[in-house]
Amino acid sequence: MPRSINSLTIDSLKLPFSFAGEFAVLEKEKLISIFSAQKSYKTKFFTLLIIEGGSGVLQIDSQLFDLQNHRVFYVNYNQVFRFSDVKNFRGTAVLFTKSFYNLIYTGNTKIKNDSAFLNLPNFIDFSARDFIHFKVGIAEIRTEFFIPRTLSQEIICLLLKATMLKYGRNSENSSYIDFKTHRINSYIESFKSLVELHFKDLKRTSNYAQKLTISANYLNALVKDKLDISAENYIQDRVILEAERLLLNTNLTVTEISFDLGFTDKSHFGKYFKRITQESPNQFRKKFRG
Repeated sequence: MPRSINSLTIDSLKLPFSFAGEFAVLEKEKLISIFSAQKSYKTKFFTLLIIEGGSGVLQIDSQLFDLQNHRVFYVNYNQVFRFSDVKNFRGTAVLFTKSFYNLIYTGNTKIKNDSAFLNLPNFIDFSARDFIHFKVGIAEIRTEFFIPRTLSQEIICLLLKATMLKYGRNSENSSYIDFKTHRINSYIESFKSLVELHFKDLKRTSNYAQKLTISANYLNALVKDKLDISAENYIQDRVILEAERLLLNTNLTVTEISFDLGFTDKSHFGKYFKRITQESPNQFRKKFRG
């Protein structure tokens, strides 16, 4: 079991070239070196991993996915991932930060960073035809990256927006495709961003409603309508997700994890975790170790 989660930035990969640590393309050799390390990583950037051949397993948080041809993975900021049993890999990874994606902002919410990736799945299996079309955009991005010229960053930014729209379209997720800009969605976006920032210290719906200057009941109704989950459950799920990441990918004790997540003692954290997952932190850890 890995002893820690390795935090990655684009700069920390020590690539021959990147756009100011904000954008890079990784190809077979560099990717295989990451695969072979078999470490757990948490990235400070978005990742698109395009699989063109080979086999293996990619674990994202507590879920396991097979690496297979025509499959494209999307890994969000702070998701923990790990590779195992990778053989004969062929493919490409595109890494980009929020600031690079927003280098050119069009005003369209479907392209805007804080809503463009709403509800996207961790992977999509493209049809052979759609995969060819998807790779055309990736090839153009590669060309602009490896042979940079005037306005290459701006062109890549626009190509990247088109690529993410294709990814979203192929997800067939109506809540993504039909996303519209209005005040309610603005509240939802803000709530999700606040939870990401404060889930360790703020665990009540009222805490977030206060920050959004709306009532807790109204916030809960909005979240329930748009995300099909209560605001309280959304907050709890984020806390549990982080707990699972730490239990799976570190050797921190349950006590250390409880303090890291803002609980006053191990007992409180254990009851919280078991109430939501139906198993204790140690049972969860042992299950995956086994």
